[in-house]
Amino acid sequence: MNLDLVYNPVAGSFRPERLEALVRAFTARGARVTPVATTLRGVTISPDAELVCVHGGHGTLRDTVQSLGARAGAVPLCIAPAGTINLVAREIGYVRKPGALADQVMRAWDRPEGWVRAPLYTLGDLPVVSCLSIGPDSHAVARVSPALKRRLGRMAYVVALLRVLREWPRETMSLSGELTDGTPFKCEAAAVIVSHGALYAGPFRLPPGASLAADSVELIVLERPSRRGVAAFTAAAFAGWPLDRLGLASFRSVRRVAFDRCVHPVQVDGDHISDCGFAVGPSGMTLRYVI
Repeated sequence: MNLDLVYNPVAGSFRPERLEALVRAFTARGARVTPVATTLRGVTISPDAELVCVHGGHGTLRDTVQSLGARAGAVPLCIAPAGTINLVAREIGYVRKPGALADQVMRAWDRPEGWVRAPLYTLGDLPVVSCLSIGPDSHAVARVSPALKRRLGRMAYVVALLRVLREWPRETMSLSGELTDGTPFKCEAAAVIVSHGALYAGPFRLPPGASLAADSVELIVLERPSRRGVAAFTAAAFAGWPLDRLGLASFRSVRRVAFDRCVHPVQVDGDHISDCGFAVGPSGMTLRYVI
């Protein structure tokens, strides 16, 4: 089996010795491994790659899916967890130790019927492998510097969010779209979260119906949130309370959602995106994770 091992050499969490351990582990189990470094131009996947293993966080996974283009639905993936928070790897259940991960993936390689299939949604042309947000959360992501991220890890986002709540410039958007049953909807929002995975910002579950395997995304709308309301929503998420029952936001399972304008900044899979589309919808492709 030809395996491309994608990694980001400038990521704060990157360790050459861990990459080497992954290469050794997969090679020892019969894979022909080609390490592939990400660049500012993206990722160049080998034309004969049968499996792509992404060693990194959400940004590296998203860049890999984007580089695969039309092949994203044909070339299966696996994840060697790294980065500050890897929600996709956590939800699917990939382990971190190189040897155990290689065993996990190679055992599953001959049983494709058990692989996790995740319909791919996009924001314009940009893949969304886990989540996006517009509002205080995205403002916080935009303020997290690489140095702060390296020093504090995931707590860097908490520090940034506390700063945002002091001076968050609320701007209202008009949303429209289609629920999973085809019913159209319209609403106003000052803050929006679109979640495809079950987890958000770590081990937290926001909408109960979110899942990578679902052919829909969960739309969470805060219509006119105050600083106190955002703080209450965040505290409830940390506490694991049922957010859909607390009246702090509205929840919808949707197939499509469009914004009348893209209020910046926009957070996609944990990264600040400066140029994005105005609508989220299905790409028509399904990612396959080998596990």
